[in-house]
Order: sequence, then C-alpha cells, then structure tokens
Amino acid sequence: MNLLQLYNASKQYGSKLLFDRAQFSVNDDEHIGVIGPNGAGKTTLFKIIAGEEELDSGEITKASQLR
Repeated sequence: MNLLQLYNASKQYGSKLLFDRAQFSVNDDEHIGVIGPNGAGKTTLFKIIAGEEELDSGEITKASQLR
C-alpha cells in the first residue's frame, strides 16, 4: 500500500532551489532515511509532509491512515 507519494515537487527559497520535480513514494512496511548537507531541504521536506509548508509546484498524496 502506498502511504506517501511526492510527484513533480518543487520548492525554492529566493534563489536557493531545494528540489526541482522531485518524485518518490513510501510504501507500507518500508523504512527510509533522508540524508544531505545542511541547507539541502530535509527539514522543509518534512514540514511539507506535515502540512506546515506548501510546495511551489507538484503534488503530495498521503494515505488516509497516515499520521
């Protein structure tokens, strides 16, 4: 079952492009990690998933039971 899907997602702060047309999905029973240098957009990605920030473009789809 697909729990989370990001499709063609883009996010930018000023001239800093964090991600451009990013795509991934997380399925039930998968474990993932997010790594990258400071300022790469890891926290912003999690804020987008939590609904605290918006994508500039693209779509995020979350399963109804996702918490």
